[in-house]
Amino acid sequence: MMLLMVAIAWQGRAQGTSLVVNLAQIDGVELNPENAFNYEILNNTGSSKDVAIQGSIHYRNSALKASYNLNIRLQPGNNPIGKERGSSAAWSFSDNGLKELFKDYGKLPQGTYEYCVTVSIKTINPEYDAGDPISECIYQTVNDIFLINLIEPENNAKLYELNPMFSWVVNYPFASQLSYRIRIAPVKEGQNNENAINRNNPVYQDNQVMSTSMIYPTTAKPLEKFQPYAWTVDAYYKGILLGGAEAWRFTIIDDSLLVAVPVVQSYYEFENHLGETKIYAVGSLKLKYVSDNMVDTLGVQLLDMKGQEVRIKQTKLPVQQGVNKIDIPFYEQVSLQHNKEYVYRITTKDAKQYNIPFVYINPLYIK
Repeated sequence: MMLLMVAIAWQGRAQGTSLVVNLAQIDGVELNPENAFNYEILNNTGSSKDVAIQGSIHYRNSALKASYNLNIRLQPGNNPIGKERGSSAAWSFSDNGLKELFKDYGKLPQGTYEYCVTVSIKTINPEYDAGDPISECIYQTVNDIFLINLIEPENNAKLYELNPMFSWVVNYPFASQLSYRIRIAPVKEGQNNENAINRNNPVYQDNQVMSTSMIYPTTAKPLEKFQPYAWTVDAYYKGILLGGAEAWRFTIIDDSLLVAVPVVQSYYEFENHLGETKIYAVGSLKLKYVSDNMVDTLGVQLLDMKGQEVRIKQTKLPVQQGVNKIDIPFYEQVSLQHNKEYVYRITTKDAKQYNIPFVYINPLYIK
């Protein structure tokens, strides 16, 4: 049914038009030498015509382009072109690397390109009006994200070395001809891996990696502990971008700190506390409060060590008469920095105020 509708639409368009180019067979398909001529030309003139065909591939925001010229004879009606008739086309390329990619390996670079086919009727009689050339164009995006696979550090890895090993594999049959660019960028609060790698200034970038692995150089900017980083790799053929891997994340953590942090936290009875005690909040802060009131509510604030308020969802804690064991799930509600100090401020119904300093520990960093 769909083919019938396309045919009807095409025939309707052809009425009153001498030639019509149909690129439907290759729309949405990455071009290569095998399929570049998989299109049809409808000759609606009623007689055979000698035509000149010009095809062009042009990348957006790039100087990369390719084109060809082909002279053929069209019969009345529908004329499939195909690989055999296109074999006599004369190609030209803006870059020798692009020519090798396309002709030798059947690949096009990463990016969005426009493929246009223009057909002109040839005539030897200057008094004969052959009409304007007929053109048809399609757009296609090449994004070979799955042809480069990151290996290590694995996604969301927790590392203990400051100069980790990075490795990846590629699925291109001409992998030995490639060079690579590796990028490592910090991940800011609220960012996913792709946003971080594309928007943030990298802490390290090398555009001329000739193998599929490398160790973070000791001469590069040192990686910070507990700072999440995103990393990715792009593949190039003679300076032409072929594709990139998806971005992965890793964090360097400190083993010595985690040994001192108890995983099981007791409930802190802040109201009757005397003296200083170092409190850890491993994902959540555990508090104990005894209320003498039938109905009671605690007002709460979260502050960093500079006294700046950190926005939290829950600013009031309802409590019941008697012993209340309260869990404040910071990990699920707000993004706090690992191993940083904060103050949880509580105001009771009778205006008493308590400041509870604690060190936040991200539970992901607990072994």
